[in-house]
Amino acid sequence: MTRSIEAWIDFFLREKGELVHINGVRQLGLIRDAANNIQNTDEKIIRAATHLHTGDIVDYRDERYLITSQVDRNEKSCRSRMRKCNQQLALNWNGQVEWFDAVVEARTFSTETGKVISIPEGNILVSLQDNADMRGITLSQRFYMTHQPFKIVGMDRILNGIVQLSCTLDSINTAYDDVENNIADRWKYEIAHTYDLQINQGTIAHVQLNETLSLEVTATDNGDEIANPLITYTSSDPSVVSVDQQGQIMGIALGQASITAKLTYHPTVRSTIEMRVVETGTHIYSIAIIGNPMLKTGQSASYISHIYDHGTEVFDQSVEWSLRNQDDATPIMGSVTASTGNSVTVKAGRSSGTINKALTLTATLVSDPSMTIEKTISLKNLF
Repeated sequence: MTRSIEAWIDFFLREKGELVHINGVRQLGLIRDAANNIQNTDEKIIRAATHLHTGDIVDYRDERYLITSQVDRNEKSCRSRMRKCNQQLALNWNGQVEWFDAVVEARTFSTETGKVISIPEGNILVSLQDNADMRGITLSQRFYMTHQPFKIVGMDRILNGIVQLSCTLDSINTAYDDVENNIADRWKYEIAHTYDLQINQGTIAHVQLNETLSLEVTATDNGDEIANPLITYTSSDPSVVSVDQQGQIMGIALGQASITAKLTYHPTVRSTIEMRVVETGTHIYSIAIIGNPMLKTGQSASYISHIYDHGTEVFDQSVEWSLRNQDDATPIMGSVTASTGNSVTVKAGRSSGTINKALTLTATLVSDPSMTIEKTISLKNLF
């Protein structure tokens, strides 16, 4: 497009213009690709009958763009280049996390020669709108991109309206960084919640036909038991086994169904038990292990087995304990330091190699060695 369309700009915008939002304000714009050939970066030319500024944010066809060039202002319109924001970055100011749309590249153009300048491996250039939120940005500030940490090592504001950050790869801080959600230093200012939910009767239990059984469920947050947790219960086949929202189960017909308990406000945290409806007359045992699902390096915790017959707890049976690494590797990253009947004490190893690993604690019914139950114990850093 050239200046010759200035006299017709209103017509072209009305007939050919597309709906965009510029800094959140609805406008019509003429959009075309900045190059005829396909490139790695999505760069377009925008013309609008409104003022454009370097650093403006443009929403176009469900994508977000940043105006990255100087603006060509004509009598009735403005024209500029814009590039698609290819990343969202979270910057953390003492616990206040703000998300920003950014153009991130591993190479750039020299303003003097027009040639491509390669950036050293592990370094990136980040372009952001220079707004009020950017005033507090500092050198050495960290952020994550695609689960990799970066540190700001340089800043410039050569283009009015844009701040460019030179960044280099940094080290992951396992104590403070929320790597999964790409937020640096999150746990330095917030409490990380690790929820767990266990049905205490194990993974398989039995209920007699036309009888009821109450599920015993334990919910924890960071290893501490939650008082009166909100739990939602469902049955895979209510015509065989029904369950109400207090965890009361009833055997409706001979057969089996899965009962699932999940934290109401954290539905991905759940536990399932296979419930079998049987006739009366035989002993059908099940085991549950109660105890902290997480151990920190060098620390100990006690675990207790509860034994049930047809879902009712009995006290004339006992178990034997064993401990192994969840991945069956050796040596074992913990030890059993005490064992008295249906209780046991487990101590986690002190080696740094145990972090983010897991132990498997097994209880085996003495009177029926085919009856076993396992509990996974996650190992975490002490600090």
